[in-house]
Amino acid sequence: MITSGLVAAAGMLFLLFKFGVRKVINYDIFFDIVITAVLMIALAGTFSGMMAALFGGLVVSVVLFIMKRTMRHQKLELIKTKKFPYRRWMWVEQ
Repeated sequence: MITSGLVAAAGMLFLLFKFGVRKVINYDIFFDIVITAVLMIALAGTFSGMMAALFGGLVVSVVLFIMKRTMRHQKLELIKTKKFPYRRWMWVEQ
């Protein structure tokens, strides 16, 4: 149960890393809820599957929390520019 939770959490974290870690960790609560819900839906059916999903969600939550506290992160903001269209969405480092 713990091993399958760790494997599921590692798989979800690797998918998050493909998006770009510094962009993802700014929205850690959203991704934590989504990943936990996806794991619960994917592993539903047995008690051990649900425990593995909750353990995987816990691991993802702890990893994202530690990464947010220790790494620099980027936030998506609307920036004014001098060229048309005068406003643009850009990733700004925090």
